[in-house]
Amino acid sequence: MDFALTEEQQLIADSASDWLRHHYDFRQREASLWRDGGNAAVWQAMAGLGWLGLVLPEDMDGMALGALEAGLLARALGRHLVVEPWIDGCLVAARLLALTGSQAQQQAWLPGVAAGTHRLALAHGTAALRARSQAAGWVIDGSQSCVASASGAARWLVSATLEDDSPALFLVDPGAAGIGIDAYDTSDGGRAADLRFAGVRLDAASRLSEGNAAQALQRVLAEGLVARCWTATGSMQAALEQTTAYVQQRRQFGQPLAGFQVVQHRLAEMAVCCAEAQAACELAALSLASANAADCAWQAALLKTKLARAARYVAQECVQLHGAMGVCEELPIASSFRSLMAFAQWDGDGAAHALRAGRALLASGRFAQSRTLGPGNATMEMAA
Repeated sequence: MDFALTEEQQLIADSASDWLRHHYDFRQREASLWRDGGNAAVWQAMAGLGWLGLVLPEDMDGMALGALEAGLLARALGRHLVVEPWIDGCLVAARLLALTGSQAQQQAWLPGVAAGTHRLALAHGTAALRARSQAAGWVIDGSQSCVASASGAARWLVSATLEDDSPALFLVDPGAAGIGIDAYDTSDGGRAADLRFAGVRLDAASRLSEGNAAQALQRVLAEGLVARCWTATGSMQAALEQTTAYVQQRRQFGQPLAGFQVVQHRLAEMAVCCAEAQAACELAALSLASANAADCAWQAALLKTKLARAARYVAQECVQLHGAMGVCEELPIASSFRSLMAFAQWDGDGAAHALRAGRALLASGRFAQSRTLGPGNATMEMAA
C-alpha cells in the first residue's frame, strides 16, 4: 500500500514529538505520575497546542480531525509514556459527548475540554449499571470498576441498562448524592477508580441521545482502542531504541553485547514486530473513516489482537536484554515494560479480542469471502 502523510499530518507528528522531547523527558514525567489528571501545567500546555480539541467539532473550539491524526499524536504520547488522560478524557469521553449530547450539553462542556478547564471521563464496562425511570427523571444503581481518570473529572458519561434492557448514556455530576468513589493508582502511572451508585437521582435532561447511544458508544470505544494501539507502537519503538543503545554500550566477554549474533537476531525480530504493528495501526486508522460502528469495533478487535501480542513480546525482550537493569527505576525501560503490559491487558488480552473479532466475522458473513472459510464451511461455529 502506498501510504504517505499529508503536510498537515506530518506537522502534527513532528510538532508533538518536538514538544514532548523538550518538555516531557523521563525525569519531567515524574511530576505527572499518579496524579488526578496528571500534571496541570502539562494539561494546559496540551490545550494550548490544540491537542485536547483535536477530534472535537470546530464549532466547539476543536479541530475536527480524524483517527489517523489522533493516532499520530497518540504514538508521540506513547513514545514519551505520557500519563495525562488524553485518550480517556478527550478522544473517548469528549468525543462521545460530541456525538450524543444536546447542543446545550456540548456547549456547556466541550469548549472547556478543548481549553483544558474541564475534564470528562467515561464509566462503562461489563458490570452494567441499572437505570429506571421516575416522574422527575432517572435513578441509577450499581457499581463500575476500574474507571480510568474518573477522579477529578468535572462530569462522567455513564452507560447504564434500562428496564427494557436497552442501553442508555447519562451525563452525571460526580458530586451527586449517592455516589461513592474509591480512587487508586495504576501500574502504568495513571489513576482509576471504582464507582458506586446508590439511588442516584438524575433529571430528565441528563440522558444523552436516545437514538444512537449504542452505536456511538461502540464507535468511540473502537476509536479509543485504536488510539491506544498507536500509543503502544510509540512505546514499543522507544523501548527498542533504548535497548539497542544499551546493548551497544554494555560489554561482556570483551565486546559489546550487540556484537553477538543472537542479540542481533533478537533486535531484528523486535524491529520487524514494531514495523508490523505500525502498519496495522495505519490500516486500522484509515479503515475507521469509512466504517460503520460495527465495522469499527471489528477493526479495533483485530488490531488489539495483533498489538497485544506484539507489545508483550517487545516489552519482555527489552527487559531480558537489559538484564537486572531492566527492572530498575533509573532507566525508562522498566516504565515502558509496565506501560506495555498494562496495555496488553486493557479491555481484554489478545485472545479475548481475537474471539470478539471471530464472532463478529461469523455474524457479518465476511467469512464467505475467504477461500478457507467460504460458503462451504458456513456451518462452522465459534467455540464458546
